[in-house]
Amino acid sequence: MNEHFIKNIEIKNFKCFEDFKAEGFGHVNLIGGKNNVGKTAFMEALELIINSNDSYSLSHSLRTLLKRRQSTNRNDRYFELDFIYKNANAMELNTSNKNILVEYFEDFPEYVNDISEDNNLFIAHEPSLKLKLNDDEKIFSVDRMLNRPIMSRRPFESNNETKINFISSSTTNEQDIAILYGKLIDINKEDFLNESLQLFDSNIIALKQKATDRNIILKLSLKNRELPVLLSSLGEGVNRYIAILSAIWASQDGFLFIDEIENGLHYSNYSKLWKIILHASKQAKCQIFISTHSKECIESFNRVQKELKDKDTYYFEMYKNIRKDNITMRKINEEQLEYELKQGKGFRGE
Repeated sequence: MNEHFIKNIEIKNFKCFEDFKAEGFGHVNLIGGKNNVGKTAFMEALELIINSNDSYSLSHSLRTLLKRRQSTNRNDRYFELDFIYKNANAMELNTSNKNILVEYFEDFPEYVNDISEDNNLFIAHEPSLKLKLNDDEKIFSVDRMLNRPIMSRRPFESNNETKINFISSSTTNEQDIAILYGKLIDINKEDFLNESLQLFDSNIIALKQKATDRNIILKLSLKNRELPVLLSSLGEGVNRYIAILSAIWASQDGFLFIDEIENGLHYSNYSKLWKIILHASKQAKCQIFISTHSKECIESFNRVQKELKDKDTYYFEMYKNIRKDNITMRKINEEQLEYELKQGKGFRGE
């Protein structure tokens, strides 16, 4: 396993998790379970701790997380602070080398101002957040952090050291796809995308970008059309394939999160996609976390695991432990998953 991969995480009072632990992650990790059991929140916790290397980048990562879930358009600026569990006032995320603490204060007194080297990060007697990553600790005004982004005096370390992408469960914005595709161009991987797309639709020749004075327009060259057609004219499935495939190599030596991978995809193409994901992620040295609530998707994942004899991919089942009143995750290897699927056990996503 690559040294930069995440191997474990402990989550306390983050979103739906009061006290949660998971370990033993491989290079591709499929997360299953019922709706609203916490699959997306789990991946957001991983993304948050991976994407943060100091208090400034932590503030930026928190805002990015909220913006992705709460924004309906790119002009939205105001977000609600909704990532701390129930009535708690602080949350923690811990891995083997990072410890994050986010603590909420309704009214910070003036004397704490000397904790921060930047006096404009918060306003005394207003709601504030204390952000701590390992030994780096600062206090930020909630309004200042969420609605008026704070810029560090130095570039965010996380942007320089790791490549992290999150493909949400909804259709990916074409400008975001254009950014991912631009990264493929930088590493000369356009052929990978085009050849992969042809496995799903033999009529596709290549993805093309057209620059205008306002944005980038994505088009596809097709065998049965003289001129390229708009990507948006081919439906959600092609959009999702392109987003996922581009994001693998755009996350080279980093991490990729894919939420509800089956959305917009036909079940007959699951195995093709899993083969590409398992092969390409190893070549790109990219650790991937994927959520699903589709039994067909899990069965296809297991078939490809066995066919490729990949011992570093795992299925993790999330479920609510009624007796302990908490969320639990268990790790299942390919042999055990095959047995439980055949027995009708081990899957609570239906």
